[in-house]
Amino acid sequence: MLKHADLCLSIMYTTPFYKEVIIIQLSERQREIVNIVQRLAPVTGDKIAEELGLTRPTLRSDLALLVMLGLVDAKPKVGYLPGQYPKYDSHVGSMLKKLTVADILSEPILISGDATAYDAVLMLFQQNTGTLMVTGEEQELIGIVTRKDLLKVMLGDTDLHTVPVTMAMTRRAQMTTLLPGDSLLEAISRLVRHQVNCLPVLDEQCTSTAQNQELVGRVTKTDIMNAILGLTEERT
Repeated sequence: MLKHADLCLSIMYTTPFYKEVIIIQLSERQREIVNIVQRLAPVTGDKIAEELGLTRPTLRSDLALLVMLGLVDAKPKVGYLPGQYPKYDSHVGSMLKKLTVADILSEPILISGDATAYDAVLMLFQQNTGTLMVTGEEQELIGIVTRKDLLKVMLGDTDLHTVPVTMAMTRRAQMTTLLPGDSLLEAISRLVRHQVNCLPVLDEQCTSTAQNQELVGRVTKTDIMNAILGLTEERT
């Protein structure tokens, strides 16, 4: 039986160029789910939700992650069973290896470099997002601005109406980006390594300089969780 101390996982995968290790620390609720499955298996998602005093939809992303990691197994018409982690030979693990950024990317939310920091704050709330892609005169990507960037400006007791968004953003040269052909695991690795919630996706077919590559999308942690969830629900 797994102990709480065991539930900080080191997952290693190999690309043609290097080996990558990702540390995943489970939440308290995720640890409770694993314990419930070990005690009551086979157990349905509804029963797990009942044990926690929550609704089934609330647990969907947690169950998806646990199945992906191999800590929990999902059997159609049976329920959830203890898993054998790390389980990258599973259906979900195998499919994750095949997915690329192009399979999961979403539309970027853009703001002009001529806008103010105040405009950026409004757009974050209106679009219910945490990250905006800042574009130049030719709609090229020139930077990225997040809630944290704007909070730093606000803490300086500065009038946001007078601050250009370009003063708050992270500039293109300092940004990490993805290509549509990058693997999903590579996207996860970069999000974790750089401690960000969103990365822009640039056109890999573009033969010009990296600074002029076309912005074709973004990948967020939500996009990744939805992809994992979709794979898991194919089996439950």
